[in-house]
Amino acid sequence: MLATSHQVMGFTWGMGTIALYNHYASVPEDFFAPVLFFGAVLFGALIPDIDTPKSKLGGPFAKWGFTLVLVLLGMELVTPGISQSIQFLLLILSPLLFVYTGHRKFTHSISFLALMGAYSVLIHTYFSIPSFYLIGFMVGVVSHLFGDFLTKRGIPIFYPFHRRYVKFLFTFRTGSAIETGITVGLILFNVILITTTVMG
Repeated sequence: MLATSHQVMGFTWGMGTIALYNHYASVPEDFFAPVLFFGAVLFGALIPDIDTPKSKLGGPFAKWGFTLVLVLLGMELVTPGISQSIQFLLLILSPLLFVYTGHRKFTHSISFLALMGAYSVLIHTYFSIPSFYLIGFMVGVVSHLFGDFLTKRGIPIFYPFHRRYVKFLFTFRTGSAIETGITVGLILFNVILITTTVMG
């Protein structure tokens, strides 16, 4: 799927997650909590495509991201413990290091999901980031893999242990009219859902 389609898909999954949260738990009362949650969802929805410099995230990172990581790492090595903010930024940027691993390989597998889960736990444990936002991030990542699972190429879900690509019974080509139709349909669905929620 294209980046926009992935983000719309991720947003839709995020809406479902918020609904479940409201049913089984309580959404943080902070006014900006939903905004930060969906920001995490949209970021997570793009992360698996970091494996190519042609992607929306991979392109910018291929140009300046490595330099930023090296500068931050150098600052941390020269002056250990100089700032928790630097350590936080290094950890946040670490998934972007998959930029040259090859498109739709490791970052489109269960192994990557497990790694991102461990990554989220680390951020939660060492920087006290509320799990609410990290769940949003993981929802975005899962929605991305689900979206690509619906395409003709599919995803190597068990990579690197098994490199076979698997896909749904009914698929569509990336960038096709069918994908555009699904994306537009999801946008309309979300607009109606949000309108109904606000009006209700």
